[in-house]
Amino acid sequence: MTSALARRGLRASVTLAFTLGALALSAFLAFGTYFSARHFLVDQRERTAMRQAFTDGALVRESLQTSGAQVSEVLGSLSPPAGAVIYVHRNGQWYSSALDSAGPELTADVQPVVADGSVGVGWTGATDPSAVVVGVPLPAVDAEYYEVAVAEELDRTLRTLSIALAVFAGLTTIGGAIVGRTAGRRVLAPLEEVTSAAVRVSAGDLTTHLGTTQDPDLAALVGSFNHMVDALRERIEQDARFAADVSHELRTPVTTLTTSLSLLERSPDLSPRSSEAVRLMADELARFRRALEDLLALGRLDAGGHETEPVRTGADELVRQALRAWGQPYDHVEVDGPNVAVRVDRVQMLRVLTNLFRNAELHGGGLTGVTIVAGDDVVDLRVQDRGPGIPAADRDRIFERFARAGGQRAGTGSGLGLSIVERTVRNHGGDVWCSERPGGGAVFVVRLPIDGAETP
Repeated sequence: MTSALARRGLRASVTLAFTLGALALSAFLAFGTYFSARHFLVDQRERTAMRQAFTDGALVRESLQTSGAQVSEVLGSLSPPAGAVIYVHRNGQWYSSALDSAGPELTADVQPVVADGSVGVGWTGATDPSAVVVGVPLPAVDAEYYEVAVAEELDRTLRTLSIALAVFAGLTTIGGAIVGRTAGRRVLAPLEEVTSAAVRVSAGDLTTHLGTTQDPDLAALVGSFNHMVDALRERIEQDARFAADVSHELRTPVTTLTTSLSLLERSPDLSPRSSEAVRLMADELARFRRALEDLLALGRLDAGGHETEPVRTGADELVRQALRAWGQPYDHVEVDGPNVAVRVDRVQMLRVLTNLFRNAELHGGGLTGVTIVAGDDVVDLRVQDRGPGIPAADRDRIFERFARAGGQRAGTGSGLGLSIVERTVRNHGGDVWCSERPGGGAVFVVRLPIDGAETP
């Protein structure tokens, strides 16, 4: 039961609890009201039947005390209430005010009491609906008087009462469900605010804070959440500053080593083996320098900063600038839909595209083209290559730092290029992922929000 409620969710559980509570309460009140009313009405009907039976029985007794009076004539002179039948038992013979002979069966339950000289009251189910049976001994005329009254009005009253109580119980249950849903929404409203704030924090917005509250039960949660966000932002800033400081301190000696190796490479006095060693050192140093540059870029991205002021530019123009910087012809660009504009840090977004071009060159067999697909409020920049593609299991992992999925020229990258791509696109409110290209190869999709309907 607990696991079932957990699967429904907290709001559904609160609504269900209120509904079941309202159902139980309304059912209890309905049953209590029905049986209390039924007991009162039945008791009232029995008293009314007894009074009527005493009155009619006295008339029968006085009539039979008259000399020569016959029972059938006496019963014929009486006018019993509607729905009632009078029976008289005298000298072993039964007499009825109606044309039936069911007296012995209908009065069987009260006959022993009347035979003992007492007034008997009972109910019989032989009629539809049930009937109240009143028996009165008439010792003065050596007879027993019985009056059987069908409780049709009582049956209608109880049926109407039961329907009304069932309807009100249903309405109360529905009302409980509505109150439960409203209460669940009100109780969970702070939790939804926390959830929304947590989503924004996980998306990289570390300026998110919960508003102050006067509720003492929520004050501790709000304070703890805001303190956690502040501590997380401070920790990320410290890590970013540390990486940037280390990278900056290493840049000067790396530059010096690069210059020295360049001089050595041009020296005519080196032996072939020394020249090969110097060349290998220069390649590794160049790779190390790219890693430093990537670390510096990641440090700035983790801090959430921009290198230039974001500007509004056409998606087509942005791709063409990146191709120009990479040395590729413009015929690699295909525009599917209207040419739309985006608002980006141009330097950072050009780095994103050139990193994807470099990734296609190093690991994807070369760039085959870039397709721009415009939607309603987003635009997709699809960078395609002709390589072997990326296994589905690695398509998320390759965006992690220092992660590699292999390629034709292993060891040529820093392992940070796609991480820079992912972080930059996230900072611009977009998304990036990898999929398979029809016919073979990989497609890296950069999705950015559109800024306006048309290119300026």
